[in-house]
This record gives sequence, C-alpha cells and structure tokens, in this order.
Amino acid sequence: MRKLILLLLLINPVLAVVIKAPAVSITDHGFVGVPITFEIHAQKGDGHVFIDTMPLTQLDMQSSARIAAKVAGEIANKDIDNYNVYIIVRSDVPIVGGPSAGGTMTIGILAELLNLTINKNVMMTGTINPDGSIGPVGGILEKIEAAKEANCSIFLIPKGQRYIKEGDREVDAVEFGKRLGIEVVEVGSIYEAFPYFFNKKITIKSYPPNPIAEEKYKRIMKSLAEKILNMSEEKYRNISTILEQDYFGYEYNYLLNCKLNEAKEMIEKANREYINKKYYSATSTAFNALIKLEDIENKIKFLSGVSVKSILLKIQDDISKDKEIVYSKNLTTKNFEEVLSARLRIKKAESLLDEAWKEYYLGNYDKAIEYGSFADMRGKSAIWWISLAEEGGEKIDNNKLKVLAQQYLDNAQTVLTYLETLYPNINFDDLENELKNAKEAYNEGDYILSIAQSIDLSVKAEVPLVIFSDIEYLKNYAKNKINLAERYITPISALSYYEYAETLEDNVSKIMYYKYSSYCAQMDLDILKILNKSVIVKNPEGNLYKEVKEKPELDETAIIITAVLSGLIGFSAGYIFRKVTA
Repeated sequence: MRKLILLLLLINPVLAVVIKAPAVSITDHGFVGVPITFEIHAQKGDGHVFIDTMPLTQLDMQSSARIAAKVAGEIANKDIDNYNVYIIVRSDVPIVGGPSAGGTMTIGILAELLNLTINKNVMMTGTINPDGSIGPVGGILEKIEAAKEANCSIFLIPKGQRYIKEGDREVDAVEFGKRLGIEVVEVGSIYEAFPYFFNKKITIKSYPPNPIAEEKYKRIMKSLAEKILNMSEEKYRNISTILEQDYFGYEYNYLLNCKLNEAKEMIEKANREYINKKYYSATSTAFNALIKLEDIENKIKFLSGVSVKSILLKIQDDISKDKEIVYSKNLTTKNFEEVLSARLRIKKAESLLDEAWKEYYLGNYDKAIEYGSFADMRGKSAIWWISLAEEGGEKIDNNKLKVLAQQYLDNAQTVLTYLETLYPNINFDDLENELKNAKEAYNEGDYILSIAQSIDLSVKAEVPLVIFSDIEYLKNYAKNKINLAERYITPISALSYYEYAETLEDNVSKIMYYKYSSYCAQMDLDILKILNKSVIVKNPEGNLYKEVKEKPELDETAIIITAVLSGLIGFSAGYIFRKVTA
C-alpha cells in the first residue's frame, strides 16, 4: 500500500497538497511538541481512503482520515464516494496522537478538492467530528511550541480549550502563545477554521422553513398527543380506583402509590406541554407515564395471584401481534419514516422482553415485570407510529435500499472505531453489540431496520465526540437540515426530535436529540435520493466561498451540507439518559 501511495505522488507530485500539523512525541524529558507533515492527494475513484504513516503513530489515523474525507466532501459539495484520497504522514520522531490531526486532514482534503492554496502560516489541532465540529485534544501547550518550531504565526485550537490545567495551575493558551509570538485562536468547526487557511469565507445557503410542512406536522402530532394523553389519564384513573379498593400490605401499597404519584406528575407535565403546543414532547412525557402505569398494573396482577410467567407470556403474544401488523405494512415513498420507526421500536420491544425473561429466570420478579411492562408499551408505540403513515405512495423495492444500508453500516463502524481510538480505556461492548445487530438485520434483508440501527449507533458514538461542542452550532445545523428536507417531505421525526431537544435542560440530552433531528432530516433526503426522486442538494448559484480582505470574522454562518447520514431513531440512546421518547 505504501508503494502504491508513493508511486501515485511521484508520478504527479505537483498535485499533492502539503500541510503541517502539530503532534506530541515522548522523550526522556517528557512530552514535546513536534510538527508533522501531511501530503494529501485526491483523484477520481471509488471512495477509498489510503493512509501511510512513518514512523507509526501510537493511535490509528484511519478512522479519523475517513471522517475527514467525508466532511471535506460535504463542504466541497463533492461526492467523496467518487474519489480516492491518499494521505502520507511523515515525522522525524515517533508521535503519540492520531485523531487530533483530524481537523488538519479535513482542511488538506478540502484544499485538494477545491484546488485552493493553504496559508502556510496557520496550524491547527483538533479532532474532526462527522458534523464538521472540532473536538477537544490534549497536549495543546506542546503543540503551540510545535507551531513555533514550524514558523507559524497563527495556531487554531478547539473552542473551550483556551485554559489548560497544568498540575495545580491554569495556563491561558492565548497568553502562552503570545509569549512565543503566536496568535492562538479558538474555533468550533471547520467552517470557522476555513477562512484562516484560505483567506476565503464559506457562503453556503441557509434554507427557510416550509410553513405548510410544519403545520402538517403540528396537526399530526397534536392528534397523537391527544390520543396518548387520553390513554394515560384513563389508565391513571383505573389504577387509582384499584389501589383505593384493594390492600396488598402497607409496603406494597406505599410503593405502588409512590409510582402512581410519579405518573400523575408526568401526566400534568404532558398537559402543560400540550397547552404550550409542544405536542411531541407531550406525547413522550405521557408515554413515560404509561410505562409507569403499565408497570403498576402488572404488579397489581402479580400481587393478586397472576404468575409472572403468565404476565410475560401475554406481553410476548402482544408484541408478536404488533410485529405482524408492523411488517404487514408495505414500504412506500409516503410512509418509510413511520415504517422505519415502527420496526426499530418492535426490535427494541423484543430486546426488552429478552431482558424481562432473563430477570425472571434469575428470580428477580420485580425487574422482570418492569422490563416486561416497558417492552409491552414499546411494542404499542410501534403501532402508534404505523398509524401515522399516509396511504398511497410509490412502493419501495427493498433491494434498492441495500447499498444505502451498507453505507450506513460502514459509517457506524467508522464512527465507533474512531470513538474507541479516542477512548481506549472505556468498554464499548454495548455499542459493539448494536453494530452486530445492525449487521444481522442487513444479512436478513431487513435493510430499513439495518439503516435505523446503524444510525442509532452512529448517534450514540457521536455524542461523546461532540459533548463539548457549541450547542448553538448543533442546533442551527439540525434546523437547517430540517428546512432543506421540508422542501420535499414533511420530516415528522426530525421535527419531533428537534422540538424535544428544545424542551430539555441538560446539555447532553439536548445534543443527543439535535443529532437525531439532523439525522432524521438527512434520512429523508437519502431515501428519496436513492429512489431517484428529484432531490438535489447543491450550494446556491455562485461561488462556494468569497475572498476575505481582513482578519476572518467568526460569526456563526448558517450552513447546510449533506450530513454523514440521518434517520429516525432516538429511543435507545434516549433510554441511556433515562429520557424515553414515544
């Protein structure tokens, strides 16, 4: 492989972009910053990314390079699957890092794709995330010294990493750079870094919302919210009556009434959200109340003499019937969102039921009922999603989704590998199992489910990567992606998750659902595109960028690019943070 890359560059070396990046090397005296060189070439091909490093890095750069290529292709409005990217990395000493050069590789690939000249006075450190944001890295002070060694005057660092902890003291990276004659600047995304390297500013069109699509979404969600709220209120009244009439002992009645009060508070919150026209949020909150109420109801049955096994067998039968209904629905251009969501929820219901049986055979009846109740409601939520599907539409040939499903699997694998590279000491077995499930669905020919599971995994793996990102950036990214999708379809899931994110208070959950939102909108575009519908995602007429006469301004520019992927999932990841969506 090394000979292939070298041969390519020797044949036409003028085509290769050369860009320097900072790295960290370990010596007898500790860590030191060193500049490394990237030679990057892109030519027509079939989507491969080749990388050759010497000396070898302690961390694999391959997954970082693949994400860099994908992001660069999106920004440049070029289908990276039609290119092969060749990257040669050279350093005088062994280096520790790999992913921290992701941002630099993205800039280098952009220079190749757009035929731009790189400002050699600028150097950057930071990982690259699939949405184009720049992630945190270590060794910033050492890397500033590397920039000095490379005669650079501007050094870009990830936003939020200006102040560095060095033992008991805090070092201001900006002031540290000044003492070395270097201007240190924080950037949150490739779009902010772009002007420094090219003296040009990206001018990518933002899309306005489609009022007709959004009004249709509100009508659909309002109807669903009313249905789920009515169900939760009726179930609450019935269980309240039972607990008033029956006595199962002080401890049991006390615990069940506590759960009942929690459900009541959720229903009250759901009603407030409904009044405020947050219909999907109201639906999800009422759904959480229903899960608690179902758990109480099944525990009352158990205390009344019904065996746990009988309860679980009944739930198993219900889920089986729900699955039959879901899979009897033909996949069409008008219902693929709802069918995808329903199939994913059925799969999750089956998984929860498996957990219920495990707890049952371990003798943990309380947990068995809890998992079983959750599974039953998750199965019912699949039916609710199917009920939202429009009739008609062109039937989708399942085989047309095969290539797209493979792309989604590849993306999930890349992002997960990237995460594991960045955090080698953390166990990601759960995510590996989810990747295995997505592969199984693919091998069984259930491509729409495989896509859903792959995207669900991608979002979970991405959240730790963007946890310190600018939330406004992720929010604007999601909204603009929704607005683009609204030109062709009513993106119910994307709008739902965006609305839900807006109601959340903790940043982790907000990031999670903004990510789901942007993925949902892109999913719609991807499906329509694969079916040869008239979906054209291009920059506005005119130049991709404009000249910058003065120092670049870092005002957030509304941007729209074709995201890595997107889809309508969200439940599984939400469950991790104990925020369950309907």
